[in-house]
Amino acid sequence: MTKGFRGSRGRQKMNHKFKCVLTVAMGTSVFLFFGLANKQFWQLRSYKPFHAPAPLSRHLFPNGSVDKTTTDWLSRLLQEFTGSYLDIPADNETATSANFTEFQILHPGSVYRVGDILSVMIRAKDKRNREKTQGGDFFRAKIYTERTKSSAPGRVRDFGNGTYGVRFRLLWEGDVTVSVRMVHSSSAVRVIKRVAESFPFNRSRYQRRYISGNKSLIGWCSLNPNDLQGPEGGGICDFSDSYAGVEWYCQRPEGVSCSHSVFHRHNGYLKEHTDLGLTEEEMRYFKFTKNGRGLEAIKAEIQSKNSTIQVAGNSSGADEEEQLPSCRPGLPVPVPSGYYRNGLWVSRVCATTRLSPLEYKKCLQNKVLDFLGDSTVRQWAEFLAKLLNMKNIPDPYFTSGTAGPEHYIETKWNITTRYQSHGPPLKTYVWTNATVLSNLARIIDSIPGGPDRVVVVTLGLHFSNHPLSVFIRRVRAVRAAILRLRSREPETIVVIKTPNTSGATFNNVDEWPLFQIYLVMKEMFSGLSVALVDTWEMTDCQFHEDNAHPTNDVISEEVSYMLSSVCV
Repeated sequence: MTKGFRGSRGRQKMNHKFKCVLTVAMGTSVFLFFGLANKQFWQLRSYKPFHAPAPLSRHLFPNGSVDKTTTDWLSRLLQEFTGSYLDIPADNETATSANFTEFQILHPGSVYRVGDILSVMIRAKDKRNREKTQGGDFFRAKIYTERTKSSAPGRVRDFGNGTYGVRFRLLWEGDVTVSVRMVHSSSAVRVIKRVAESFPFNRSRYQRRYISGNKSLIGWCSLNPNDLQGPEGGGICDFSDSYAGVEWYCQRPEGVSCSHSVFHRHNGYLKEHTDLGLTEEEMRYFKFTKNGRGLEAIKAEIQSKNSTIQVAGNSSGADEEEQLPSCRPGLPVPVPSGYYRNGLWVSRVCATTRLSPLEYKKCLQNKVLDFLGDSTVRQWAEFLAKLLNMKNIPDPYFTSGTAGPEHYIETKWNITTRYQSHGPPLKTYVWTNATVLSNLARIIDSIPGGPDRVVVVTLGLHFSNHPLSVFIRRVRAVRAAILRLRSREPETIVVIKTPNTSGATFNNVDEWPLFQIYLVMKEMFSGLSVALVDTWEMTDCQFHEDNAHPTNDVISEEVSYMLSSVCV
């Protein structure tokens, strides 16, 4: 068990000893870049006994207005697309089996044309080949044509009775194949939910390092002070920022003050079997990672007697994208938002443009582009810098690619870009200067805006191990900051990048909670005057294996689509 954490629900109490390491004296200073208001607030909190908070349940969202500042609309959304949440006990024999579960194309003898809707039904069965009577399994689906590298995602609806429906819009001619994968059985989802409820804040382990004179001391951190033990002679530092929707607390070792906090890092995860309490039976709902040290989703293909159809051209012969408006922020986003054809992403939102590097330089002349969030948007900044042959400007506070900051400049055309990560929780194994881990709402507030400013924001990857309510609170603050930015400078272009699919493990960015985060983020920014790049869909139907950091050809399509809203 990890030292320094307080357990919940009868778990063993953890030792609160601290590592003490003597180092040379280190000078620190608060660094403000690009006018970034990186104000930290802290106060010493006395340690008191507590009662563990109520577990997060399916009834996370109370009834209320359909306003996006409330969450009733979100409850219905999650119920429809992420399972019926029926906690019906199941053993390994009655768990959903990918081997016996099957799907079928409804009306397979029909004549299909481009633009038609293809309906698919999934029937879940257990390991005894019996039909399931409850939902909760997590499926992903797509249609594709391997020969032409064409594909499109489909969103699976859970009917709560063991059947699931998928609707695809047919968008190209030829042989089209349906693919359905079971990411998690409902039994696996139940385990994920139980772990999330039992270990809502301390499943990922974070640390703060304090520097005072020749002393270097380390304390554990959490989103909830109840997970931390007050060290003897020390206390708990409150680094929360309610304005930005952030709660963050760290142990303060004896002999240092909260103002001596200098570095932040992620220090791994609680182990599935020894720390999280998974039984041998529960572990069989997953598969072991290649190194055998952890668990991951099964992601097994579901079989069908007939998975391929023939699609003919539509009667008009017109391509759907030719009738779309020019790309600009605020356009409605259909499902799906686009598809791949010949390996290139074709938007169903707007008529995209593909320019040469020189044409992009002309378009972006005198502009500043802010890439804010996590390493998936850092990939965009680095890809664009390479595409435009931009020069990297070393940052004295750069300590890791995850956190940044990174800055690039193209002097001839006066193009400037920067990457800045969001604040904790942030999974960086390298000690990172805490003074640069500002909160997104404050970073956005510090941006002057205007017609020559492009602000790209993403959020989600680092929140998947924590209660959904944590992400909702944070993304609401970011949404409010974007509204303030748009209010003071309406010509500012704001781009929202959703989370993408991942190939990560049970403990590191599992796709079931990440899919919920994706749904929340997409709905939270719908109706605003922003350009939304649905990278979940763009990676959901890619021709590569899932990876939290997609390959360059996928990044190229994402960046190209993003720039279509800038270079109109």
